[in-house]
Amino acid sequence: MPFGLFTGTRSFTLTPGSNGEVAFAMREAFSGLLAPLITRSIPDLQPSFDTFAADLRRRAELAG
Repeated sequence: MPFGLFTGTRSFTLTPGSNGEVAFAMREAFSGLLAPLITRSIPDLQPSFDTFAADLRRRAELAG
């Protein structure tokens, strides 16, 4: 939105483990003056995030 009234930022973090595994984390943060109003109308995205993470894991395991 213009003037930073609403901003959504999604971040991804990969953290190597001591046994060769990698931990994956995904976070979405909302900010801006309209964030409290708009976030109430955003549907639960957790199922989509879970699907994304599971698909990423499958692809990584196939490649590794």
